[in-house]
This record gives sequence, structure tokens and C-alpha cells, in this order.
Amino acid sequence: MHSYGAARQDSDAESLAQAAITAALCSDWQEAVKINEKILRSTKDNVEALNRLARACLCLGELTKATKTYKKVLEVDPYNIIALKNIAKLAKTDGHSTSNGLSKPVGTTPYVNLSQVFLYEPGKTKIVNLLNLAPPSVLASLNCGDQVQINPKNHSITVSGDNGTYLGAFPDDLAHRVLSLISGGNEYEAYVKSAGLKSLTIFIKETQRSEKFANQPSFQTQNSNYVDTDGTA
Repeated sequence: MHSYGAARQDSDAESLAQAAITAALCSDWQEAVKINEKILRSTKDNVEALNRLARACLCLGELTKATKTYKKVLEVDPYNIIALKNIAKLAKTDGHSTSNGLSKPVGTTPYVNLSQVFLYEPGKTKIVNLLNLAPPSVLASLNCGDQVQINPKNHSITVSGDNGTYLGAFPDDLAHRVLSLISGGNEYEAYVKSAGLKSLTIFIKETQRSEKFANQPSFQTQNSNYVDTDGTA
């Protein structure tokens, strides 16, 4: 009976972890906070839950709580690369708040209300997993909401950070489509949606549509699909 109880507990913990990840992928940061705090009530030294909680706090603009939570991670795992990178970023805050009450870090993307950044607009926005990723040490330095640069090439599109560091590349079919739209006058912005040590998901947003494509949406696939599969108009 004891082993059954332990197995049940492990299953519950796994379900909660998956629910927390899903909440984050949907940018439901309030729910992500609730779920991760629930996990931590039973396993207070759960590094993954602490990192997820800190990220959710960061995305809500609760920088003090995010900092405290990342410090808890380092108490458990002093060499945790995600916590170390984010503590370093948070240490650069200038101590002043913006008009929406969020602190603005110096030399990096301001922490903003991500519900506005990730506002879904049919045909104008898309979520996609990048390929040919940068090393984990580079990906670990990214935060949700960081703006990234789209770099059109002859036959591909790469993505870089604000300092020009290579992060990853568009899938070929999507790159082909977006290249044709950009060459026709469309303009786009992109932001980090989620970043792991072996994954990077970005949110692409059409910011300017040319007259040539006045009645043509940039993207067809629903944004609920995280893996890009639409390569055609």
C-alpha cells in the first residue's frame, strides 16, 4: 500500500508540473504562480517549480518576488544556470518603476505586461519553435518577453538577441513564406515566448502590412499549435 501511495504522489506531482508548464505556455501567469506554489508546499526544494514560479513572477512584473525565488533556487542548487542568469539580469534594474509599476532593467528588454505583448490576432501573430539553436548557456539567459531580432537572409531567417547573439532559425517553410512577405513590404516583431536549455519558442507579430498584401493574412495556423507546420499560404 505504501508503494501505491508513493506512486500516486509521484503521479500527482507530475500532473501538477505539466499543468504549470501548460499555464506558462498559455501566458496564464497567475495560474502558473498558483500551481507552482502548490507544488512547493509539498516539495519546497523543487528547483524546477521554483524556477517556473520565478519566471511567472517576472512575467507579472513582481520583480522582488522573482528575485527572492531565484535566490531560493541558488540555496538548493548554487550553480543553477537559469537562476544565475536571471539574478544577474534582475540586479541591473535601475530601482525605478515605469508608468505601469514595473521596474525597467538597464541594458536589457524592460519587463512589461506580457498579456499585451502576446496578444493573439488572427492572421497577424504566430508561435513557432526555432531550429538549429544556440548553446544552452545562451538560451538560459533569455526571459519570456525579451524582444529578439528577425534577420532575413537569402534563403533563410535567423533570430538574434538584442546584442546580435545568434539564437536560432525559422523552419525552412515558414522562412520562405515570411521572406516573401518581408520583401513585399510587410514588417514583423518577435518576442521570446518560452526558452529552455534545448528549446526556444518565439511569438511573431505582424506590425505593418503592405498594400500588396492588404487582404492576405501573414499566418494561417492557429497559435495554439506550438510546432509550426504551415509552410504555404
